[in-house]
Amino acid sequence: MTPHPALNRFQTMAAQEIAALDPGPRIALLDITEWIASSMLQKAIRRNRPHAARQAGRFLLAVNGNTLLRRLNAIAAEDIGLADIHTVGIAAACLARKTIRRQLGGDAVVTDYLIRRMCDARKSRAADDLLMAIETWPNLSDDRTCFAEMSNNRLRSIVLGCPDLDRKALALWYLVGTRRCHSDHLTYRIGDPEQAFQTLSELGVAPTLVAIAKENFTKTQSMLPPFVALLSLENGIVATGVRDDQTPVEDFIGDVPSWALDQYTRPGKLALRRLCSEEAGMVDWLHAHVPARSRVKVVGELLFRIEGQCLSRCADGPLSLKLRERWVGECLKLSPEATRSGMDAMLVAIPTLNQIRRDVLTGVRS
Repeated sequence: MTPHPALNRFQTMAAQEIAALDPGPRIALLDITEWIASSMLQKAIRRNRPHAARQAGRFLLAVNGNTLLRRLNAIAAEDIGLADIHTVGIAAACLARKTIRRQLGGDAVVTDYLIRRMCDARKSRAADDLLMAIETWPNLSDDRTCFAEMSNNRLRSIVLGCPDLDRKALALWYLVGTRRCHSDHLTYRIGDPEQAFQTLSELGVAPTLVAIAKENFTKTQSMLPPFVALLSLENGIVATGVRDDQTPVEDFIGDVPSWALDQYTRPGKLALRRLCSEEAGMVDWLHAHVPARSRVKVVGELLFRIEGQCLSRCADGPLSLKLRERWVGECLKLSPEATRSGMDAMLVAIPTLNQIRRDVLTGVRS
């Protein structure tokens, strides 16, 4: 498919920036797995760690280039979004077709350039915070069931006319369809992505932003790009300044940062399982609040709130901060008080977790 003409100027911007780019030091391949590399890439971009991000990107390009291309598009929508829409547009333009990347210098040049630009970009996770609340916020429980039975035209009317952002976003998701954008929390529905993007245009989303979101959606099959477009009509998403999130203590296991070992990597999950039985404060909290069958998953969610979602050059405005606070505190199927005490326990447990991670990763490699 030919990229939308609105993306041409982003391709031109990329060509100019690549021509002026210092290639920097040579990046050596790491001895890691694809899952760890994917985690390391995204979290290093979030934290503005270009060397670690470039290492992970070079590894992914060598072992599975398509994974890297999809991941970069997903990161653009999930972690950058409206805070730097030029970077999201450049990513969409560069990753649209192989012929475009060939004209710009090839996959290695283009992906390395995008990784460095993403690291330095202003960032906002507002679209992902909205997405996760749509799936799990208790106040939407009835709507998640009710909206699934509505016709596409009725869902379109809600997107166009409902003043409530959450219900508008839920209707948009069902209009796109969960066949394309799967969710463990929403009812299966075929949907009509083309009608959904037409509705965003009717709603008043800028044509260039609709084109960016549509191209990103084509590659990722995720609700994040439509939500970025939807949020562009809200006030208070992006602030003028930037700040860095406070990050917990970190460690390096060889060349691998400890925060790359999350619940979606094999050694990270093993480390969390051990933490659930070995760290006293976490053991006490889990016994008080979480059934045994759910403990590793809940601890993984706490870890993401404390460590995984940390951003450098975060540009969240008041509404974005509200979306984040709601997801952090109200979407874990626990009381807000239990969630807060769990996060406190996890923060204290991070040094122990890092040592467990070291032991696990060393054992996996040996």
